[in-house]
Amino acid sequence: MYTYSRLLPRAAVLLLILSGCATRYDNRIVERRTHELYGSSNERSSSSDSPETQLVASELLERAELELYLTFGLQSSAELRAAFESWRASTERVAQESSLPDPRLSFGQFVEEVQTRTGPQQRRFGLSQAFPWPGELDTKAKLATERAEVAWTKVEHVRLRVARQIEEAFYEYAYLARELDITRELLELIRGLEPVVQGRIRGGSGQEDLLRLQVEIGRLEDDLASIERRRPAASARLADAMNFPLESADSLPLPQLEVPKASQPRVDALLKTALAQSPRLQVLENELAAARVAEELSEFKRRPDFAARVDYIDTGDALNPGTDGSGNDPLFLGLSMTLPVWTSNYSAAEREARHQVRAARARLDAARSSLNSELAHEAYRVDDSQRRIRLYQSSLIPRAREALQLTTVSYRAGSASVLDLLDSERALLEFELSLWRASREYLQGWARLKEIVGGETQ
Repeated sequence: MYTYSRLLPRAAVLLLILSGCATRYDNRIVERRTHELYGSSNERSSSSDSPETQLVASELLERAELELYLTFGLQSSAELRAAFESWRASTERVAQESSLPDPRLSFGQFVEEVQTRTGPQQRRFGLSQAFPWPGELDTKAKLATERAEVAWTKVEHVRLRVARQIEEAFYEYAYLARELDITRELLELIRGLEPVVQGRIRGGSGQEDLLRLQVEIGRLEDDLASIERRRPAASARLADAMNFPLESADSLPLPQLEVPKASQPRVDALLKTALAQSPRLQVLENELAAARVAEELSEFKRRPDFAARVDYIDTGDALNPGTDGSGNDPLFLGLSMTLPVWTSNYSAAEREARHQVRAARARLDAARSSLNSELAHEAYRVDDSQRRIRLYQSSLIPRAREALQLTTVSYRAGSASVLDLLDSERALLEFELSLWRASREYLQGWARLKEIVGGETQ
């Protein structure tokens, strides 16, 4: 046997090494982003079953704090986890797309030995490896990387949406707590007037005032019962936003809604920030970048692929032992290439890629165009809520309280009717509820602005 018998295994090892060389997604980026999102680069500890998440979950039924709810919600959100895992999956495409095709090993056994001068040829071994045009694998890796970045910006988009949903549900629940407090307070105030009315009846007044007062007490009791019945639904909405498995018999503790410190939204500054960091725009920008790389990749269809081949023929000894070269095993080295002759097919692929680039650019332009009007609309709502907060807090509510006190004194003195008293009570109730509605809408508006802009806005 000829010494070429050692060459085939060595060629196989070389081709395996070449086929295993591939560009990989930067693992440092994966670890950093995982840590930023879940506080750990370890996938097991970043799941919703981790001890840290379980510890936070045990506090949700005791403390009504927005930051606590956001922490738990972002850690346990199934929607965010799905987006995160999709991004992790897309990072694994980089190595796959940048790898050489698998080498091909072939074997053939001659049915009848082919007699040659140097001996009978008995079997054939072959090893081949395809090689794309230089630069094609790098371009494929670049395209896979761009698509991974698209997936990551979608993670950021989902994160902001989940945070916004938690904040909106939190402020809605906190507003319900204020409704309960105000209604209970006014109910106790009206109930406190009942002895006064009864005293006036004993003094000779008619029953009309007592009946009207009792009707108003019944109305407030009905409002209070309705608000209390809304609490489980509002609590369930907040728990759902956090992906918290709340038992049907339980409710989250009621948070305390405070009058926010007013901050004037500036549309020009918000727009500048949004154009720089909005995940919605970044998704479209990355999609445009990926489409451009795909356009570049389509041009490789016109370029041939190559294949290197090594064949080894196992040959027996010659019939005449004295024959020169008896038993030598022939070694065949070959090179082949594809012939890119179907030009209409390649042209169609290039046109398709160009249209995809134009479509991605148009989507980005449309998103930038609508961003300004969307910010302006939300900023108006926040600004209007701020105006109403100032109006109710500094003017209408103090005057309504003063009017109710004066009417109560006048009624006790007999110079005002019970209708005057009830009108003053209703005005105060409506103004106080309007203050807290405006506070809720103000805070929810800023939560929506943060989602649009892509982060903190104040």
